[in-house]
Amino acid sequence: MRNMTLGDLRLSLRDLLDTRVDELRLSKTGKLYEPRLRRKQHEIEAIPEPALTQAPLAAELASTDERHDGFGTGIHYLCLAVEAHPALPAAKKNAAKRIRETFVPQLGVLRRPYADEAAAALDARKELDRLVFDLKAIATPGGGDLLAWVSDFIAAGDSIDSLLRERAKLLAGAENAAITAPLRASTLGLLGRFRDALRDELEEEGSPLPAGHEASLFSYIDKLSVHRASAAAQSSAPSEDATLPARAPAQA
Repeated sequence: MRNMTLGDLRLSLRDLLDTRVDELRLSKTGKLYEPRLRRKQHEIEAIPEPALTQAPLAAELASTDERHDGFGTGIHYLCLAVEAHPALPAAKKNAAKRIRETFVPQLGVLRRPYADEAAAALDARKELDRLVFDLKAIATPGGGDLLAWVSDFIAAGDSIDSLLRERAKLLAGAENAAITAPLRASTLGLLGRFRDALRDELEEEGSPLPAGHEASLFSYIDKLSVHRASAAAQSSAPSEDATLPARAPAQA
């Protein structure tokens, strides 16, 4: 549970003290800890909503994703148009097919989570050199060629990656702020002590509590904790940018 944010703890206490309150009160430990948990809940609920729920850089990510998806859509449909054109040479059609299948095989790839789009940009950048002649062979409306469009598409994906990393830093900084850190730490400590005491009660001979009581009571808390750990691992994954060509300027 140590990786949970105050927002996670707010949701956890709502689940524990509202949705599962009857289950909580089945144990002597639950009855003992309920007032203490409610005091923590009141303190967390008193924190202004934006401080707990507003994701940093949301507007910047949305704008960059729109640019990324716009280029991706243009690349996909232009390649399809070249592939379908009856009068174009087979070499150009084959080039368009290779480009589409490499960068935007289906429009569905543009609806994936931000982290997936950022990872795809990293992989796609490695294909630029391999397909550079194909990309230069296909002109785009307004002048230029598909190399420029694909480069901008990948640059937008790189920018999404940068924004996600910056968001992770901002969230970590907010979580360690002097105002919120003590409340978060004390709430986590209280939940941990409650769980340990509940386990002791469950181990008592002749305990009337049902099998799986602890797992059921903490199921939502554990789910949030696993989700938070997964998100943290994904955002902190090492970047391979040092081995790749320089990024094109990002536009948010």
